[in-house]
Amino acid sequence: MTPMPCAVSAVVATTQPWPEVEPCLDSLHAQIADADGEIVLGDGSALGVPADAQQRYPRLRILHRPGASVFRLRAEGVDASRGAIVAVTEDHCVVAPDWCGRILAAHRAHPDAAAIGGAVENGATTTWIDWASFFLVNGASMPPIANGSRRAIALQANVSYKRTALPPRADALGQMEWILNQDLRRGGGTLVNDDAIRVSHVQSLGVAATCRIHYDDGRTIAA
Repeated sequence: MTPMPCAVSAVVATTQPWPEVEPCLDSLHAQIADADGEIVLGDGSALGVPADAQQRYPRLRILHRPGASVFRLRAEGVDASRGAIVAVTEDHCVVAPDWCGRILAAHRAHPDAAAIGGAVENGATTTWIDWASFFLVNGASMPPIANGSRRAIALQANVSYKRTALPPRADALGQMEWILNQDLRRGGGTLVNDDAIRVSHVQSLGVAATCRIHYDDGRTIAA
């Protein structure tokens, strides 16, 4: 049986073992339920989520794909989602309590927007390497950001799309939001910033792991 459509889908991808994604799910679930939505978790970890996850998060749908990349997991999550609005965040992000409501309100206020990006706050501020890593990827989306139509908006930490603006299927190589956003704009779609839609990006890996993750990310994107 084909699942019924819903108002909003939140798509999250993780390759990390539990409980890396738990704070993200905790911040999402109640407001997703209030919005008549769903969470689609693409899980590339070996063991997956605990057996009681479905009881704890009734609105959670899990796609367990051990070994898959976050790009592939996000693509499968978007393809499997049922929401009229498809919102994307990362497994190490904690969304604001009004995140879903702000996203839905922004899309109502901008009916012609293909995608709406929010602001990304740094939730890991202890060390210089944490700040450097944050600035490298999310510095352009650090609040305050200018609202309205823009050439570039936030990427996978805090972005949402109208279902009607998305391609019928995600790219077979996986979803990279910087490419998707550019393709939407080049195709005539409008990209919008909304500073009221906020997430906290909480990622502290240390010097060696931070360097490696950016190296692996750059190599994957370049390929």
